[in-house]
Amino acid sequence: MNTLRDMNISGASISREAMMLMGFQRTRQISGTARKAWEAGDRGPALEEVEARNEEIFRGALAEVFTEYLPLRKALEETGRRPTHVIDIGCGQGLNDALLIKDYDCAVTLIDIEETPEQYHFWSDTGAGYASLDAAAAFLRDNGAHAVETLNPVKQPDALEGVTGDLVTSLISCGFHYPIGDYLDLMMRVIRDGGAVVLDLRRRYMNKPDEALSTLIEATRQTEILSYEKKARRIMFQA
Repeated sequence: MNTLRDMNISGASISREAMMLMGFQRTRQISGTARKAWEAGDRGPALEEVEARNEEIFRGALAEVFTEYLPLRKALEETGRRPTHVIDIGCGQGLNDALLIKDYDCAVTLIDIEETPEQYHFWSDTGAGYASLDAAAAFLRDNGAHAVETLNPVKQPDALEGVTGDLVTSLISCGFHYPIGDYLDLMMRVIRDGGAVVLDLRRRYMNKPDEALSTLIEATRQTEILSYEKKARRIMFQA
């Protein structure tokens, strides 16, 4: 399998705005001062950091994501899966999808509610957005993606009904920041068709699942994947 160097992933297509979003999403890559200013509505410090450290922010975020990706790749290998169509819920800037594309040359459907006024890092009944679907899609195409579709369920509430693939991922998003209920039908459809779902589930949510998560657990077998997030368990769900 490819090393990160072999993948030769470029951030050249990423705008300053998208890089600021990436820095905010991957909080280790921007200063605490810039992050707090962003949360208070002042993007000036984040923009200054991007202008001074653009490539450093991108390479740091990509290295983080690659480290987190390796156990997922190992789990796919061990279960004999080579995804042909990945559905990423809460895709952010698409870094994990770039790695999957380099390894499997898969099609990708990016699902995100994009940027919202609510910007939190904890748990809520609904999601908060930190991303631009257009920017994420452009980044993936610039790095060799042959088929990328985008879907904002807030703007296209009925579009989820027609979405299908053979791997659903939601990493530090659905199941970690908000419940899975809005996406349960999609997940079950993929699993019934022989695919798999990989979620980062907040531990307290998994310990006290709601009806949707209970349904998913009861209908599937689960495989745990190494997670570097202490508050989560990364679980693969299969039929």
